[in-house]
Amino acid sequence: MTKRKSWELSRRAFLGGAACSIALPYLEAMVPSVQRAKAAGDNPVRLMYVYVPNGLIRTNFTPQDTGAGYTMTPLLADLADVRNEFSILSGLSNKPGGGSYTYPDGTVSSDGPGDHARDTGTFLTAARLKKTDGSDIRNGISVDQRAADHLQAFTAIPSLVLATREGSYGGDSGYAPIYKANISWRDETTPADKETSPLAVFNRLFAGFDVGETDAERTARIARENSILDNVTGDIASLRTRLGTADNEKLDQYLTGIRQLEISLAASEGMPICDPGSPPGSSGSFPELVDQMWQVVALAFQCDRTRVASMLMEKGGTYDFLVVDGSPIGSNHHQMSHLENVGPDVRRIEAINKWQIDQFGNLLRVLRGMEQGDGTNLLDSTLVMFGGGLDGTGASNRNPLGDLTPQQSGPVHRHTNLPILLGGRGCGAHTPGRHIVYNDEEPIADLYVSMLQAVGVETNTFALEGTGPLAQLT
Repeated sequence: MTKRKSWELSRRAFLGGAACSIALPYLEAMVPSVQRAKAAGDNPVRLMYVYVPNGLIRTNFTPQDTGAGYTMTPLLADLADVRNEFSILSGLSNKPGGGSYTYPDGTVSSDGPGDHARDTGTFLTAARLKKTDGSDIRNGISVDQRAADHLQAFTAIPSLVLATREGSYGGDSGYAPIYKANISWRDETTPADKETSPLAVFNRLFAGFDVGETDAERTARIARENSILDNVTGDIASLRTRLGTADNEKLDQYLTGIRQLEISLAASEGMPICDPGSPPGSSGSFPELVDQMWQVVALAFQCDRTRVASMLMEKGGTYDFLVVDGSPIGSNHHQMSHLENVGPDVRRIEAINKWQIDQFGNLLRVLRGMEQGDGTNLLDSTLVMFGGGLDGTGASNRNPLGDLTPQQSGPVHRHTNLPILLGGRGCGAHTPGRHIVYNDEEPIADLYVSMLQAVGVETNTFALEGTGPLAQLT
């Protein structure tokens, strides 16, 4: 993170103490890198990343036609009502996740098996993992944490790092278990702490919110608090001595606006607050857990508690709530992804893939149903990336292809032509509703550059291969 100079002011710099404070507008004395970020009162851009493991079978997923008029495929069929809220991005790659990788200087790294560890570990970092099963791990900072570092001055919580299961996910062909268990990394050696309980996330987000406060109690509290400006007069005077002429004029305009807002609110029923509602209950099933996670993320975005979130959506054990060929899916997801049982495994994996994609649709619906102050919804200001780091599933050595076509399953897991969906508009950073095809194995890192730029990060690079924003998004 860039070190702040002693004379620079935080975007969330406060006037006054804990009892009465106001957030400052953007001033020239603030950190230069926030220049392109949204100011308070505008709709800020939010970022959400959703990862699913073990690849998606591309048959019945990828449309054959492109553009806005593409034909919905069977795996996308239940997203028809939100088709104009997302795009399908075909052809993106994450080559650092492959078994062999050639660095820009020509150095070749050949690490052999371990695609599942590299799939998860590099999904948001686009880095090259150090192959080790010990403690000397090495990855890279993930895109969500890069964005969180930039936006941490704006919100109470820099980012939400979510997962649907706890504990170790197991090692993979000489890679430490930590790689498979984390998509979000603070730096090369430190994964971000995951949260797996929607209730715990809710409590963290809204600590201090009295969700049971009545209208009468709220009115009394507001009366006690009186005017914020009346309580910070001395601090405002002190601040003025540190500002130039242009900043003082801007501060005058801002404070005048606050005073007018206070007068207006005093005549109404009371100052509006972000009401998060009731906390979630215990999750009785995996689908309920995912649903609750979507709800808390949407609340966090709507209340501007954070602007960045990621979700590792993996289920341990069986998908027993899905029925295929008359029976609940009872096999291990990873084992099935190698399609050793060919036809039945294909049908099971496609059922899992369809359910995963349907959850993406549910997330879009939740965000679309959340209004912002100007009458738009959260999808208008959010970018939601969904997908995985593998193209299709990988067949085993005992059954390299069977009766499957290469589109259904390659001989091994690959890290090219990734299954990626991008939802939302991100305040104009993305025009949804299309199938966009990239023919030159464009790196997914370029998509991450675009998403970082959307939240105001001034960069044209990310990780090993990101060299500029991804084309065709608008």
